[in-house]
Amino acid sequence: MKKTLLFASFIALTSTGAFALTASDDASNYGSGWTDGSNGGSGFGLWSLNNNDGGGIAPFAGNFIGDSTAGAGDINTGASQSFGLYANPGAAFSTAIRSFSSALTTNDQFSFNFAVNFDNGNKGFNLRTAGDSIFNFNVGSGASVSSANATLNATLATYDYGGGDAMLEAVLTVISPSSINYLIRRVSGQGAQGDLFTGSVTGITGSIDNFELYVSGTDDGSAQNNLYFNNLDVSVVPEPSAYGLLAGLAALAFVMLRRRV
Repeated sequence: MKKTLLFASFIALTSTGAFALTASDDASNYGSGWTDGSNGGSGFGLWSLNNNDGGGIAPFAGNFIGDSTAGAGDINTGASQSFGLYANPGAAFSTAIRSFSSALTTNDQFSFNFAVNFDNGNKGFNLRTAGDSIFNFNVGSGASVSSANATLNATLATYDYGGGDAMLEAVLTVISPSSINYLIRRVSGQGAQGDLFTGSVTGITGSIDNFELYVSGTDDGSAQNNLYFNNLDVSVVPEPSAYGLLAGLAALAFVMLRRRV
């Protein structure tokens, strides 16, 4: 019995669920209202929501809690709830900025889901040091990754975005005080469907302490022009050597259990 429990414990430790979660939030924490200065979940600072809405006349811009399937794929939590941003036409913009309670450090992993459809205007996100973007993903007449204040090293960039519903996941992992790995992949209710962009960013200076999501200049107010996002998490990824040790111990426990049987 003790060996069975030991084996089960090691299997739990070596699963991704064993990664220590240090921050988490999703749209179901906000009911029907998501406002500037609000703060659901844990491990993040207050939301800073900014737009140039014209108050009934163009430009039209803002934020909301709504059903992501109205304009894109299903990344909802709770009662069909996702975060949403809209901005149209021309010079309209809407941004959602949020800090981490503690700046990301080596082995921290920041991930979230987002959904897009039409690729007019611009919509995407920035990982930032203060006000400087060190990693950007943007959908606008295609999809691309870039870095304005560090060096982006791409190993995979095969996404031919021709419009259409896309459910995506961003995974950003801090490798050292001056570098991160990035992964943008397509997902569905059945799990990952393929990596679209992967690589690293090097030469980062300053603390990675906040992120920004944005929409600007879409054609009109169609739901398919919105940016939807949800499931924001920060976790600590074990060092490869520690993970390997845990896996080895799990295998040893399995052998001991087999011998007992």
